[in-house]
Amino acid sequence: MADSATPSSDSGNDVSAVPQGRIEKVTDGWAVAFDKQFDYPTAHIWDVLTNPRKVEQWLGSVTPGWELGKEYTLDMGNGTASGTVLQLTPRSSLQISWDDELGEESVLEWQVLESDGGALLTFRSRTDTADFLAEGSAGWEGIHDAFAAVAAGGAPDPEPPGQWRSLRDAYSRDFRISPTMGVLEETPEGRTIYFERWYDAPADDLGAALESSSGNLRMGEGAEITAVDEDGFGKLRITQRLEGGTSQDAAALMAAWHLALDSAAVRLEGGTPHPNSHRLRALEALYRSMV
Repeated sequence: MADSATPSSDSGNDVSAVPQGRIEKVTDGWAVAFDKQFDYPTAHIWDVLTNPRKVEQWLGSVTPGWELGKEYTLDMGNGTASGTVLQLTPRSSLQISWDDELGEESVLEWQVLESDGGALLTFRSRTDTADFLAEGSAGWEGIHDAFAAVAAGGAPDPEPPGQWRSLRDAYSRDFRISPTMGVLEETPEGRTIYFERWYDAPADDLGAALESSSGNLRMGEGAEITAVDEDGFGKLRITQRLEGGTSQDAAALMAAWHLALDSAAVRLEGGTPHPNSHRLRALEALYRSMV
């Protein structure tokens, strides 16, 4: 579930990071959780959470605003989302459905609680799939850091290069959740696409599943594909240097790899994948926003 702002392109995983949030397995799926203590009154934190002018500073432009039972649209600059306000209790709780451009659905809930003379802001994002969990957790951590800056009366700081990827990898490692998205690494020698996916299957089975899933996607030549058994997972790693081409070409190739890796997961679980052109176009648009 890609329930955060689309990550910006970064140049490498050279920023150490310790997750502030956590990923939890719940009865009906997964939850991303953050809890943040503020030395401000609950009324102030509620205003930052719900005032459209404040929301625009830390999340994006919401139209028409959070109104109970009403649909909304959110423009985050590098991505959009939409949904319905499911619960709105003044100075207490906000719950919304969240549908992103990939068709991934989740339910988000913030609660504002009196705590230690200030306010405790809790956040939960619930989804039924582990897809994009590590990426979403890294994205929401940056968003809640921006929230804290706005609550303090300032402006959010620009995200340091590499921070999103470093956080994504930290969430994957600490909570044993496979990364979902590929990254495009920029080096003096050129550009390289890199994917890593973790499967509950032995490494010996991964290559055949990927080959069956990628044959018709015109993936190009020169990709290095390795499969290893590591930390209780079969881990599939793909590295492909790009020789020329446009950013649109890179985005199309990354979308194709992404879809092939999704299809491989279905095959490894004994199912038959049914990739569709709509999802491929949506993935291409997502990667285009990165590259």
